[in-house]
Amino acid sequence: MSLSREELLNWVENHIVLGEGLDILKNDCEIIEFALDHCEIDIPEQNRFFINVNYADIPCFVTKKRRKHLGDLVPPSLHEGMAALAYTGSYDYSHTTAEWGSVIKLGIYGLRNRVSEYAMSHSSNVNAMGFCEQILRVYNAALRFMKRAADTAALCGRTEMASSLLRLTNHAPSNLFEALQTSIIYYHLQQFFDGTYLRTLGRLDNLYYPYYARENKNEADKLLLDYIKEIDRLKAPANIPFALGGTGEGGECLINELSYVWLDTYEKARTTNTKLHILCSENTPEDIIRKAFRYIREGNNSIVFMSDGRVIESLEKQGVAHKDAVDYHVVGCYECGGAGELTCSCNARVNIPKALELALNGGRDMLTEKQIGLDNDRHFESFDALYREFERQLTYLCKCAMTVTDLYESRYAEIHSAPILSGTYTSALQKGGDLYLDYSAKYNSSSLNAIGLATATDSLAAIRKAVFEDKTLTLGEFTEILKFDWKGQEPFRLLVKNKYPQYGQGDIRTDEIAKRTVDVLSDTVSRKPNVKGGSWRLGLFSIDWRWGFGLKTAASANGRHLGETLSQNTSASFGADKEGATAHLISAARIDMSKTPNGAIVDIDLHSSAVRGENGITALVSSLKTYFELGGFAVHYNVLDTDILIDARKNPEKYPSLQVRLCGWNVLFSTLSEKEKDEFIARSMK
Repeated sequence: MSLSREELLNWVENHIVLGEGLDILKNDCEIIEFALDHCEIDIPEQNRFFINVNYADIPCFVTKKRRKHLGDLVPPSLHEGMAALAYTGSYDYSHTTAEWGSVIKLGIYGLRNRVSEYAMSHSSNVNAMGFCEQILRVYNAALRFMKRAADTAALCGRTEMASSLLRLTNHAPSNLFEALQTSIIYYHLQQFFDGTYLRTLGRLDNLYYPYYARENKNEADKLLLDYIKEIDRLKAPANIPFALGGTGEGGECLINELSYVWLDTYEKARTTNTKLHILCSENTPEDIIRKAFRYIREGNNSIVFMSDGRVIESLEKQGVAHKDAVDYHVVGCYECGGAGELTCSCNARVNIPKALELALNGGRDMLTEKQIGLDNDRHFESFDALYREFERQLTYLCKCAMTVTDLYESRYAEIHSAPILSGTYTSALQKGGDLYLDYSAKYNSSSLNAIGLATATDSLAAIRKAVFEDKTLTLGEFTEILKFDWKGQEPFRLLVKNKYPQYGQGDIRTDEIAKRTVDVLSDTVSRKPNVKGGSWRLGLFSIDWRWGFGLKTAASANGRHLGETLSQNTSASFGADKEGATAHLISAARIDMSKTPNGAIVDIDLHSSAVRGENGITALVSSLKTYFELGGFAVHYNVLDTDILIDARKNPEKYPSLQVRLCGWNVLFSTLSEKEKDEFIARSMK
């Protein structure tokens, strides 16, 4: 019998177990089983694969209840720093991937059978046997759910959907339709019932080529287009990524016929809720890169290029075995994890410009005068002495963020299990333990993302020039100017903002500050042990945190006003990339990107007039190759037309599908705030 959303939530509320020492896995499996057996199933007319279910936000509801029961885990000494957004720490159940190769090859039926085999192998281990029995419970419920869905589809006259669902209850996928259907079924199971957000569909060209190769190409191409549209309808937070390309263990390029077809399909679909990562190596055919750039130039600004070699190197430096590093996954925006890794990629954040603010103000927040950093005498004889104090404050903030996150992650066993996701991980089945309760992944990472690199770099460079080189004013005087948000100092602010050297202009001395800062961050964070038996790793992407962090950060010495956004990712400060894209990329490449396994993206904004014709495409390809040859990690190109953006702001009804990439995800231009629209318009005018 199907139950309404309210009825499901009422049942769940009466069956949640709370507190230390309770069997969270058993309780979660009981809840998942009940939800799968009783949720409402709808088959929308426009969907070819999709199963629409009333999942009732059950996992989120359960997790919130348990977190509330735990209370505040953060000690009072760290509250002020978090309130000032000098750093934050959190849980992260939102950046995972299944072992997609097993999911597609075996299907739900085969995954269930594999769990059963492991259960028998653990017959002498009570705990491992109990784990497998619970996983079997939810996978058997999933098969019953699929049978219910097949029956519902049949009643609706959806023969193709019904027959594939029914077959998949007792067989592995045997053709392209069934393989794609399995992907969507599994997505539902993990995202909506397990409650661990699935943030990649995997490398679609390699996953589905064996099935595609056996199909009529016209029918297969239509299937792929229908699939992308179905995925788009899920409207997942921050989009659903997928990847194309990469290299094999022997260095061979993995681009195949299907890679081109997926790229064409992505362009035809023009979805706003999917995003594409192209994994590039020196062996990647240039024609697929040129094709991708043509689509970008035509307005598909959601494609990101990633350096396969740099990603692999960064993971190997984290201790990931070569064969696992090569077979990495990109989850979320730009974060990479090796095969068998459970990525928690958005746990901790640190505000880099805040560290400089604290260095200048004796460890006190300039906005509140509360002590949130380390005390100092505010007297620095040289720029190097100031920089060392900035390093000290930055290191302290990082350790605070990591401490907070460790406190949260140490309590995973009282909050949330992941039986459906765990059932896909070979390591979890081998060890007989849940990914979150028992930290059973092959690699268990935690991540810290450092935000506002260019803002801090440019501020330090400005202080070096004005105070220690030109001696225009004292450090104390500059600090007072910042405390009062440049009041009465507009000519000096514009001089600093427009004439002083800045990161993103190819200036070696300024870029060296950024490089040194990343080295400090990496030394503080990367490979440090976490509470899960794994290690910490560094990322340099900011997504939308740069806005909130900016609101809590005093005026910066680079000309930024109090409350304005911090710089984005590893990109130049807004308006600072005056020397063009090449200089911008050269600056970014001076950073050792192998030290940023959690992602480091540089954003290049170009006016459409700068990339016209085949010469424009050639220039784009050349800039990409140069950046990756210099050691870059990832790059995103926004090709923008100022006139179109201005008109779209005035007349949004004329541009219903106009999209841009905001931070790490795609959005319709019409949905942006006026402030965000203004920023994109200004970026397009360069």
